[in-house]
Formats: sequence, C-alpha cells, structure tokens
Amino acid sequence: MKKIIILFYALIMNACIFAFGNDLPPISLKNIDNNIYTKDNLIGSDYVCIILYSNHCKISQKFEYAIKEITKKFKSKNSKVVVVSPNNEDAIIPDELAYSDLSDGFEDMKIRYFSNKFNFPYLYDGKSQTVSNYLKSKTTPHAFLFNKQRKLIYNGRIGDYNDPDNLKKSDLYKSFLNALDGNEEYKKTKVHGTSIKTNKDIKLAENVKRRYSEEKVTIREIDKQTLEFFLEYGTVNPTVFYLWTPNDANCRQNLLALSEIFKIFRKRGFKLYTICVDASEKDALICLENAQLSSANFRMRGSEIIALTEYIPQNAMKISPLMVFFGKNKIFKHSHIGRLSKQKIKKHLINEFDYNISKDLHKDNY
Repeated sequence: MKKIIILFYALIMNACIFAFGNDLPPISLKNIDNNIYTKDNLIGSDYVCIILYSNHCKISQKFEYAIKEITKKFKSKNSKVVVVSPNNEDAIIPDELAYSDLSDGFEDMKIRYFSNKFNFPYLYDGKSQTVSNYLKSKTTPHAFLFNKQRKLIYNGRIGDYNDPDNLKKSDLYKSFLNALDGNEEYKKTKVHGTSIKTNKDIKLAENVKRRYSEEKVTIREIDKQTLEFFLEYGTVNPTVFYLWTPNDANCRQNLLALSEIFKIFRKRGFKLYTICVDASEKDALICLENAQLSSANFRMRGSEIIALTEYIPQNAMKISPLMVFFGKNKIFKHSHIGRLSKQKIKKHLINEFDYNISKDLHKDNY
C-alpha cells in the first residue's frame, strides 16, 4: 500500500511539472524601452506567442521578416508576439559572432531593434534566462504559442528554413490560423538554429578568449614589391589593409577594434594586413602587443607605400590611419581615414560573406 501511495504521489508531481512547463512562463524582463515587461502587458490578448531570438544567430536573422509579418497578423486578431533574447553575451565565443555585426547584450539589442525596425517587444533574458529555462529550450529561434487559457498549443520552428519569408510555409502561423478556427490541437516540430549560451558556458568562452589573447604577435619588414604582391594576390577573400603609425590619434582604439574583428571573422576567410609606417620595430610591436593583434603585421618606409596611395579618400588631409577594404574577388569597396567603427566594418564583412542574410547592410557606408 505504501509503495502504491508513493507511486501515485510521483505521478501527480510529474503531471504537475508537465502542466506547469506548458503554461505561459513567468515574465519580468527589461524591454528595449528600459521598462519591465510582465504578464500584465498580455492581459486581454487572445493568443500569445513567445519567440526566442538571438542577434548573433544567422537562422534567427533569416526569420526577421516573418516575425515582423506574424506580429502584424497577431495584432489584427487581438493577439501578441513577444520576442525574448535568452543568450548570456559573456558566454559567446568570438568565432560564434562571425554571422552578425552585433552580439546579444542589451545595448546591441537596442541597435538591432531600431536599425531593423522591429515591431514587437524585445526582452533581455541573458543573465537569469528564466523564460528559456522554463520552456526547456536549447536553441534559437524557437517559437511557443499559447491559447486564451495560456496553455501551450504550438512548440517549434517559425517556418521553412529554405523559404523563411513565406508565411504559407510557416508552421507557427498555420497553427495560429488553426487556433482561430477552433482547432487548438497541440503540435510540436523540430527546431534548428544556434544553441543558447548559458551562464555555464562563460568559463569556456573565457578560456577561448584567454587563449586568443596569448597568441604570438609578430611584425616583419616589407618593401614596395611585397605590398604590391599582397594587393594583387591577397584579396580573394574580404580583406582590410590598415596603414598606421604609433602617433595616430586613434592608434590604440583602432588596433583594438581590428584585433576583435580579426579574431571573429578569420575562420571565415577574412584577411587583415596592418602596415606600420616609419616607426621602429620596438614601438610598432608594443602597440600591436597591447592590442593583442596577431594578424599579418608589417613595417615599411613611407616612401614605399605608393601602391596604397591611390585608395586615399578624396579631400583627405592626411594618409594615416588609413583603412582600405576589399570585398570578394579583389573588388575594392571603400577606404576610410580616422577612427574606425567596429560595427560598420562588421556590417560590410557580413554583407560580403552572407548577402542574402544581410541584404540591406550594404547601404550603411562610412
């Protein structure tokens, strides 16, 4: 009898846990407007959809148009879409950011929200990860649809990964339409995307970043002919040539920016050549080591840089710091003198590597 009671109690507890996990999760998260968004914001909505989305996830990015269109459809039917960013940005390895100009921190979420004209609440859950833990999700993007009683009726992908903009192929949207017609039968589909970065992943990310910071930094001298060789044959993949001196006003900031970008995109084929002009090897190496910049670093005389002078922007009052950007297949894109913008360089790189994902990024120039 005692065993039966224990077994019955266990079954009851498991049933409660299952039911609890299929209710609308508790929400108390900061929205992009800096206000706290809670369940109270959902009162009166017939249906509620929670989508776990990540700035740096290329699959999430592919479904941005669909999410915005689905948000409009929901709004027209007195329902709401809420998008939650579940990643702890401190747990992301540099290589994993190679498909985005932005990471998953709150300030980066703001940039993505306004630049891509999001039309839904965009909530940060990167530290506590209450929503993703409650829903037992491991991947972004991941959609959850709840009915009027706030019971889960859909759990899965947003739509067709090969045709993400097509709402007719959206499992999420079709489940919503079925629910409006009275069919709320629970449906679950497989999810593919990027793994959610949790607090447990921070140590791994720190170890990788530490290993990157300990990479050997070297510099060697080149001449005019060698520079011309690199310009001719070293620009098949997206490439940056950076001409600089230790006396540049933005020397440290620019080298740090390039160091970060190089570590993120090098495995995708990005090439970076830094060229220090008319400085001692010691002075140049100190600057590069302080920036932990382990790219291809060179030193040469000012009289030898003639091959780069044709890329100096018109009306420029100086020649350094000069960044020259080449796209794929040796195509010159643009050049810039002065302080570098990490995000703009990342945007241009994403545009070169993934035009279909970032089809509007090429419009943002220096």
